[in-house]
Parts: sequence; C-alpha cells; structure tokens
Amino acid sequence: MPIVLALTGRLDVGDRKLSRAEAREWLARAAVWFEGAGDAVLDARLMRDGEDKPVLLVDLHTASPPVELRLGASGKVRVSATTTPAGPGYHQYLCKLLRQLATDFQFSWVGDDCLDPTGYFASRNRDNAEQHFLHWLAGACGGTPRSVGLPPGHGFTHPGDMLTPLGPRSKEWATAVATDPPRGRDFFPWWSPELGPAFYRGRAVARMWCDFPWRPPLTEAEGETADQIANDLATAFKLDPAGELPWQEWLELLHAIQADAAGEHFCVTPTDTVLSVELWKRTGPVPGGPAAPRIGYRRYPVRAALDGGWSVEVPGSFAREWDDQRNWTAWDRARTVCFRRVGYSKSDGSMPTAAEALEVGRKTLPAGEAVPRLDAGGAVGEAVFGPTAEDGRTVWRLSGVAGAPGQLAVCYAYAESEADRDWAVRTWLSLRHDAGDGPPITR
Repeated sequence: MPIVLALTGRLDVGDRKLSRAEAREWLARAAVWFEGAGDAVLDARLMRDGEDKPVLLVDLHTASPPVELRLGASGKVRVSATTTPAGPGYHQYLCKLLRQLATDFQFSWVGDDCLDPTGYFASRNRDNAEQHFLHWLAGACGGTPRSVGLPPGHGFTHPGDMLTPLGPRSKEWATAVATDPPRGRDFFPWWSPELGPAFYRGRAVARMWCDFPWRPPLTEAEGETADQIANDLATAFKLDPAGELPWQEWLELLHAIQADAAGEHFCVTPTDTVLSVELWKRTGPVPGGPAAPRIGYRRYPVRAALDGGWSVEVPGSFAREWDDQRNWTAWDRARTVCFRRVGYSKSDGSMPTAAEALEVGRKTLPAGEAVPRLDAGGAVGEAVFGPTAEDGRTVWRLSGVAGAPGQLAVCYAYAESEADRDWAVRTWLSLRHDAGDGPPITR
C-alpha cells in the first residue's frame, strides 16, 4: 500500500454553509499561494472532480500524484497526498508546507482527524519517517515485480528487469532491498526535505526517465516540462558544480530546446552557449569503455491506456492527448494515431459479441488495401490502407474498426509517406482490449 498523508482542518464559517462558488474562490486563492511557495511547486490548478465539485491539484514531484485539496460546505478542509515513491524528503517538506498554509489562511489542522502512517506530521521525527519509507520499498520489492513506484498503466516497454522512477533496477537489487531495506535509499528521488542539489537532480532525472520525449516540444505543456527539467539541472549544477549530473542527456535536452527556439517557441529557456560548451566537455565517453545506457523510458514504445479497457502501442516520442469528446490522439511531426470508442448494443438491448460489433463497423471502412486482421487481446478487427486527401494534400491512412463485447472502436494511423505502411500496420495490430481495465490513466 502507498504512504498517504491525509489531513483535515476547519475554517471558521459559523453556522452558515459555504456555497460552491465560495469554496472555489478560496481554493483559487490557495492555488496562488502554492504557486508562490517556491521552486518545489511545479503547478497548482483548480479542477472539478467526478461530482463536479472544485478540487485543487498541486504538483511538486513527477514521481508522486498531485496533492488534492478540497473545501466542503461546512468549512472542512481536506488534503490527501500520496508521498511514495517520491520519498521521505517529500513527505517532510509537504508537512511543513501544509502547516504554513494553515497559518497563512488562519485555520488549524484537527489532530484526531489527521492520518500520517509515518507519524511525522505530529512527531516531526525524521528517522521514523525515513525508516517507514524504506520498509515500504522493501515490501514493494518482494517477488521482484516488473515495476515499483510507477503508476498503474504507465505502459513503458523498456527491457529492464524492474522499472522505477529513476530508471531500471536489476532483480538482484530488488532481492537485496527486500531483505535489507537501507540498501534502497537511492531509490527515492527526494530523500531529504532540504531543497539542495540532490532534490533538483532527483526531480530532473525522474522527469527525464518518465516524462521527456527526447525531441523538440510539440505542445505548450511539453515546452513547460522541458523548461522545468532544464531549470532543475541548472540549479543543481549551480549549487554543486562538482556533483554528478546526466551530462549527455542534459545536452540533448538543451539541443531540443534550441531546436524549438527556431520553430514553435514552446520553451522559454534562453540559449546558453557557455553552459552548452561546459556540458560538451563532460559528455565524452570513458576511454576504452562502453557507452552508458541512455536515460529515458520514452526512447522505447509505450502502451497507451485508452477508453473502456482498450490500449495501443505507439512510439514513446509521440505527444498524446484526449479532447472533450473523448477522442484520443497521439502524434509527432510526420505521423498520427487516432482512437475513439463507442458503446454498442443490439436492438433487443443485449450485448453484442466482438464479431457482431465488428460486422457493424466493417460497413464504415473506406476503399483500400486490406491489411492483416486483428485478432488478439479480446478484440477482432479489420483495416485498410491507402491514400486520402487531408487539408489539400495527400497523406496515407490506415483505417481500422475493431469489436469487443459490447464495444466498437475506430482507429486511424496517418503518415506523410507510403513508406510508413509497416509502422501503421504494426500500430494497428498492437490494439488490445481487456474487459477488466478501468478508465484511461492520465497525469
């Protein structure tokens, strides 16, 4: 089980009830407060939860989910934060930050309603908190799982034995940590609460492994991610010039940012020739030694979780997004994959089989070269490949329809060149359906 910090406080609102608009306004002020709290906070955004109630999401570290902050009509303030796998430093820093929030917004946390499995929020005992995280990791390593500390449905296909936020680990490492927990200290990207060079390096490396696509940004969000990683690395270097950093990958990141500066301008990091030269000096291979493995799970294909238990494998370099109509798109500058799922029932209200759903979808296929039939992972489907006109130019499109019990899915793969036919077919044939899967997993 993850380590979750759950706090409850109460505003003094008297006998009245707060309206939803008042709760939203208070949370909006809290968002501004978090954004001004310093470098540790990456983002604070006001959203709506599944009940259409306002919730403030605060990101401090890519390794752990956002902190969730809610305000009820009675004035009850509730915070929930999963602090694994970021580490005990994150847990301790967050406790301090939330105490300051209560002071500045003039409310108190209610001790009896505050749950901290490490005991740190009440005791401030740093050693106990660290031991709790180490024992959590030892339990998670039992049986050498495929990944530890990554979200369900991460989809990474890197060939390492056990994937973690800071890169793959060996089965031998996992076995050693399961029997001797202190050996797992370097698993955590945020070990100490101080915002020193280790904090900035750990956060940057975790984002390089899990988030960065290793090409120039294609969206504003990707540009912001690149800027934040570059800033964390530069800060770590400034605080400890002699410290070890991922020099080759940092230079690669800066090249991607510089390429963006010549095109879309999604990044704001300025060109620093002196820094680039310094990095270039440090990136040379060890004489006579093999090249070190490169950081980045997204250098490999990623299995993307879609609607209703569907998934598809796309290049890790692809940008991905959902629109308001539940259409999913993944793309780079030359290729695009689109997916949409629709519920389907027969006229008598019964659930159709996968074959019956496909029979309906087959009628919508355009003319084209038939490609191999899909029959795997709970889905059956058919597709065709051929040229089509898009925005006044000719592109190549694979059009596929797939059926699963009670569902019909439409999948397209677009490419600038006919030479990408094999890629489009591989993408189509990677489509899978698992009826046990839940909704799509997003960050």
